[in-house]
Amino acid sequence: MKFNSETQNLLVQHGKLEDDKSRKFIKKSLGLSNKKVEATKHAILSGPPGVGKTYGTTDECNKNKINAIVIAPGTSDIELAVKMAYGVYNLKKNEELVVILDDADDVVFRDYDTLNKWKIACGDVDYDAGIIPTFNHMVSMNNTLAALKKQTGKDQLVEAIESFISADSVGMSIPTDKVRFIILCNLDLENEKNFKGKMRSAVGPVLDRFEYKRIELPWDQQWGWLAYTLSNSQPFPNEPLKVEQKKELLTWMYSNWKNLRSTSYRTVKKLAADMINDPNNYVDSWEEQLIGK
Repeated sequence: MKFNSETQNLLVQHGKLEDDKSRKFIKKSLGLSNKKVEATKHAILSGPPGVGKTYGTTDECNKNKINAIVIAPGTSDIELAVKMAYGVYNLKKNEELVVILDDADDVVFRDYDTLNKWKIACGDVDYDAGIIPTFNHMVSMNNTLAALKKQTGKDQLVEAIESFISADSVGMSIPTDKVRFIILCNLDLENEKNFKGKMRSAVGPVLDRFEYKRIELPWDQQWGWLAYTLSNSQPFPNEPLKVEQKKELLTWMYSNWKNLRSTSYRTVKKLAADMINDPNNYVDSWEEQLIGK
């Protein structure tokens, strides 16, 4: 396929169609769609890097001013628990907290025990029967609390943590009845080959508690999504790229796609940053995004 204006326009159209489908799922998952009832409020959006999972989800949260926290890849269990405790503690009446677990393959699907913990956290709510799901962090918080109490401005965080500590148990139990979990991951969760042992049979019941969507795109249509997204956004609003700069960046990505270490919107931001910060030698910096460079 030759990369001419006709090809580019066709791929951008594909990108728009895929973005529209993803956004529809994301809006529904965030509770933005008009609906009389909701079978489940939790959602999993799965797909390889570069198909718009993170960008689309965070963009919809920002545009709609949703009360959300993002749990980034590599966040430790204690950091995750503290963030959730603070977020839930500060909810006002009738408010909801959206927790976005980004690149959550290890955070959620690391092993059977981890997966079971999230299954409990995403359980059904039945107030009449006194059933409220919880996120359980069964590790002592004494050292964390002692460290926080020595810091200024951490009083509310200390209050939040202490509010979820029970005298007859270790760690925290955070109620999740007012939490909406959005899990973003690379794993194809419907492919049994991705799991072994107990995990293979455990994933199904967890999926049953979520809305689930898998995005798979050919590489050129992934490029089309990036082209469509970049044409309608600025990686750095305070230092906007010109149309010609966007076209140059996208053309370079298209030509080098199969050698790029990553093809996500994060890569677009890295290339844009090089272009802005080093206008005379940015192509040399771009080469560092290639495998083996």
